Amino acid sequence: MEKILENFSDYLEHVRRHSENTVKAYLKDVRKLLKYLNKDIKNITRKDIEEFLKALSKGEVIGISPRETTISRYISSLSTFFNYLELSGFISSSPMERIKHPRIRRKIPDFLTEEEVKKLIESFDEENELKNKTAISLLYYGGLRISELCNMRVSDISFIPPFLRVQMGKGRKDRLVPLPDKVVPLLQKYIDSFKPKLYLFENGNKHVHPSTVFRWVKEGVKRAGIKKDVHPHTLRHSYATHLIRKGVNIKVVQELLGHTNLSTTSIYLHVADQEKFDAVRKL
Repeated sequence: MEKILENFSDYLEHVRRHSENTVKAYLKDVRKLLKYLNKDIKNITRKDIEEFLKALSKGEVIGISPRETTISRYISSLSTFFNYLELSGFISSSPMERIKHPRIRRKIPDFLTEEEVKKLIESFDEENELKNKTAISLLYYGGLRISELCNMRVSDISFIPPFLRVQMGKGRKDRLVPLPDKVVPLLQKYIDSFKPKLYLFENGNKHVHPSTVFRWVKEGVKRAGIKKDVHPHTLRHSYATHLIRKGVNIKVVQELLGHTNLSTTSIYLHVADQEKFDAVRKL
């Protein structure tokens, strides 16, 4: 079994060209299925898959009832796995046929106001907390995912003109994110002071861990007196929301965020719509 999973991992990485995180997630999902069913792969049926997904939905597999997005990811993982087995000739047909993804309710993402973002960034002292302040500033002004921030290299920074090169993973084109002038002096000061060698935000020979950045955000939120549930991705949501509110074309926002599908970016249009409804209610 381990050999099959090892080959599947190679297939995901080198043929499907998925990121390291995606490969780990798919393997984890497949292992959950195999452990739950505890039967030969060749004998797994659609009924078995439906039984597993039902148990997953009830919280019997991972200890909690997952969201629709998590269940959908499991279905994607398992579909890819059984399609691989079918392509390899290990099974004659996939038991995932006619297994449908759950309907996902699109939730308007939480975001900070521009004033709240300003308070959050200013909660860090530039002299004593330059690293923290610069990292939080780039999360917002670059619209970065926390993994993109942590993996960013010094060579990904340009000052003339000012932009970040965001590496998008295997098989995907890197994106360039222009930086506003207001954040450039801070970034330059940070690099001059810390002189990072490889990664922009280093911890020894490695890049800073995402949990560290998460802690920085939480500390800043507390100091700024912000009562919302804020995490690093909230700054990315705020970046996109503020751009849409300022009238930036959604296709441009899509490119800045690095979304493959425009439908992913379109959720931010609902934020602007919500503003209209809130305004009318005040009449």
